[in-house]
Amino acid sequence: MINNIYNDGGGTPIKFDPQKLKYSSNGIPILSAREIEAIASELLQKYCPDVLCKPSMTPIAEIIRHLGERTGLLFSMEDLGFQGTAKILGKVNFHRKTLYLDISLDNEREAAFRFTAAHEIGHWILHRYNYKNWKLEIDDSLQDDDGTLCRLEKRTQSDWLEFQANVFAASLVTPREMFIVALKQIQQKMGINKNVGRIYLSNAPSSRRDYETTVSKISRVFHVSKKSVRVRMKTLHLIEGEDKTDETFRVNPMAVLMSLRQE
Repeated sequence: MINNIYNDGGGTPIKFDPQKLKYSSNGIPILSAREIEAIASELLQKYCPDVLCKPSMTPIAEIIRHLGERTGLLFSMEDLGFQGTAKILGKVNFHRKTLYLDISLDNEREAAFRFTAAHEIGHWILHRYNYKNWKLEIDDSLQDDDGTLCRLEKRTQSDWLEFQANVFAASLVTPREMFIVALKQIQQKMGINKNVGRIYLSNAPSSRRDYETTVSKISRVFHVSKKSVRVRMKTLHLIEGEDKTDETFRVNPMAVLMSLRQE
């Protein structure tokens, strides 16, 4: 389905055959974050290559439509109910080949709709080939609430599934290279000529002001939350200098990746 992704060295092609992936003893695919990012990039290249040429909003609904045509994936908006006290926001059922989003996301928060959908697409792309062999307390579907959409601690095999889907979703809505291009373009328009393509952050008021302005502008380019931009900057190691205002990101920058769902 997807070919010619690249490893961390960049330039050495690796053949991605989902049916020949290596799996853990519990049936979870073994993939690094960079490999997942490359798979997401290949999906963008196949269905909406423009977003890899110019910083812009990823057309998630268009990707779902293409996946329906190519892989038989169906899409449905429904009231998905609750898992305990947590509202279920998204679900993918492998046996029924259906991606579900909760009706609470319809015409409400654009970033929430898009990230949740991207997360479920990640499950579909990465996890549908071996789900029957999972040695987990999971049947033929995965459902996500606020907890699973930010579960990146990787303490259990189920956590790994959510980690992989979240990395995939972030890579789909804020592609690495275009994120950096957007950062450079915005800095140049702001008259920033030093450390272009990176953020040098100090506690000086001017530094903090430029940082917040940059974050705001990038969030509008990709139609994601400001928090998600801050997280992406951190996880891509684009920030240098002192940053004492975002201690949560300093301690665990991935722990707030679910903020892509907000706003």
